[in-house]
Amino acid sequence: MRQESGTGTAVERAYEALREQIGRGELKPGEALRQDHLAAALGVSHVPVREALTMLASDGLAVSRMNRGTVVTSLTEDDALELADFRALLEGRLMALAMPNLSRADLARARAALDALEAATDLADIVTRNAAFHGMLYAKAERPYFQRAIATARLNLGRYLFLTWQKPRNAARSHEEHRELLRLCEAGDDAGAVALVQAHNRATGEQIAQIIREGWQS
Repeated sequence: MRQESGTGTAVERAYEALREQIGRGELKPGEALRQDHLAAALGVSHVPVREALTMLASDGLAVSRMNRGTVVTSLTEDDALELADFRALLEGRLMALAMPNLSRADLARARAALDALEAATDLADIVTRNAAFHGMLYAKAERPYFQRAIATARLNLGRYLFLTWQKPRNAARSHEEHRELLRLCEAGDDAGAVALVQAHNRATGEQIAQIIREGWQS
């Protein structure tokens, strides 16, 4: 049993490391995930890497291809738009459920999180803080299944989200919409907050679809 626990820890470590590398775009769409190379890079045996790849495949982040082994999943334009629409629907519902439960203290914390997001300069930090800001509001909906589904959709879009934040125009638009969302929350405008969350997600989907259409750029 002790050995199984150690293996589980190695699997978790490998899974988290690979998921993070895919999310940051270090492992790019279509890139082969070679077990021997990954095991050496992560300092683990082939067994936890193989199990980690299975977990990534269940998340939709990797896929096994005939004669190519496991590769990082590539999204089509339609995939990106569907995932964005999926997030828009779920996050709109979460926003609606959260609104009556948001206290002044919650909104003050969200404002502090937004200030930290706008001050961030490291791309990985920006993406993490962006997710945290939204998650802070949605947590008040108290719908953990919705939250997990959104997290998986965000993971699948993650490698492209980094590229949207690299473009100053997109970053500026996102900051403006975050500020407006917080204003709507403070004003108790449920319908306005829901509509903005949905529009925000769909606009991001359009940006990602454009990135895919133009071709991946590192």
